[in-house]
Amino acid sequence: DLDKIVENTIFSREIVKKLMFFACEMPQEMQPVELNPIIESTLKLLTPSLRPKNLKLTKKFGSDDIRLRADKVQFTQVLFNLVMNAIYYSPNKGTVGVSISEKGKKIQICISDEGTGIDPKIEDKIFEPFFTTKPLGEGSGLGLSVVHGIISSHKGTIEHKPNKPKGTIFILDFPKL
Repeated sequence: DLDKIVENTIFSREIVKKLMFFACEMPQEMQPVELNPIIESTLKLLTPSLRPKNLKLTKKFGSDDIRLRADKVQFTQVLFNLVMNAIYYSPNKGTVGVSISEKGKKIQICISDEGTGIDPKIEDKIFEPFFTTKPLGEGSGLGLSVVHGIISSHKGTIEHKPNKPKGTIFILDFPKL
């Protein structure tokens, strides 16, 4: 019983932290940051999460020195949430992909999985607060809404499209420095 209380307390704390971010503008420390090291450290942190499903991680960086004006902590949270979702929805022995490239005056980051994809009936709801497709207790429904808020505050955009032959790709675009 104590384990359940501790587990639910930690879960509740995370929800409260996300709500606090969502309810008010958290002060941002916007500064020029190099993206590749941020992405590498986030992926290194998440590597143990790949093992239970024997997932493969593919990385593709268009250049060694891609820079962006961002809040490093918030940007890491965006990557963490999107890659964790990709891991969660991926099938055993699937592939999670992360790529970063420069497209004209934009920097584009793509995070892909090979899961079942996003049902067209719910695709307009995925960024809404408290909407989740995860079972009770596994998701707060705040991850993608917080991601959307952070990306918007960085003057970026996020969209999704089907991954061929299966899965989802989240596409993030940010203005170059």
